[in-house]
Amino acid sequence: MKAQLNLFDEQFFYEGVDVEYKAAKGGLPKSLWDTYSAFANTQGGTIYLGITERVDSLQAHGLEKPQDLLKQLWDTVNNPSKVNKNILTNQSVTLIPVPDDDSKVVIKITVPRADRRQRPIYVGTDAFKGTYRRNHEGDYLCSDIEVRRMFADQSEEPADSRILPYFGIEDIHFESLAQFRNLFRSRDSTHAWLLEDDKVLLSKLGGWRKDRASGVEGLTVAGLLMFGKAQSILDP
Repeated sequence: MKAQLNLFDEQFFYEGVDVEYKAAKGGLPKSLWDTYSAFANTQGGTIYLGITERVDSLQAHGLEKPQDLLKQLWDTVNNPSKVNKNILTNQSVTLIPVPDDDSKVVIKITVPRADRRQRPIYVGTDAFKGTYRRNHEGDYLCSDIEVRRMFADQSEEPADSRILPYFGIEDIHFESLAQFRNLFRSRDSTHAWLLEDDKVLLSKLGGWRKDRASGVEGLTVAGLLMFGKAQSILDP
């Protein structure tokens, strides 16, 4: 797929949060995959191979044998030992002829933002050593906390409905629950939930849940945050 290269477009002046230039004169640069990961885990972006950024200008020198790089690109992005997921399609990669030299092209790679079910996108086989994010014009290794948060976001289950292991009804501050019951009664004194015991009321409010698939039941994140004892909330 070919397009036209216009270095006078505003987007070409500087690298930034969603634009990256790589010379690729010696082949597919290893740093390409750090940028691929960073764009996918942040807001997406575009990588240009065959352009060198100088202090105040860009040199679009292009690539003479793009097909070799394209094969290497697709082989690598589809190799789980190199990159954990391929989120590119055929339409993501474009060949752009260099002005005044049709024998050379720039490879344009449009990296989409990965869906939360796909993140983290990482380099290699260890997410904690190969997950990157994009800040300004740099690719930065994510912290362990950031990576764990991405894994947690993959779940279809809302975070606040997650059943907490090792927590139980004894972690509830019943005075807070009683205050809520009284407030509820003042708004609707005939509501059927007011006839339920504390545990059932918690279930109605989403603070206590039973997983039908596993049979596990217990206090949820929402229940702990709404009605938990202060010490229980602070416990690791």
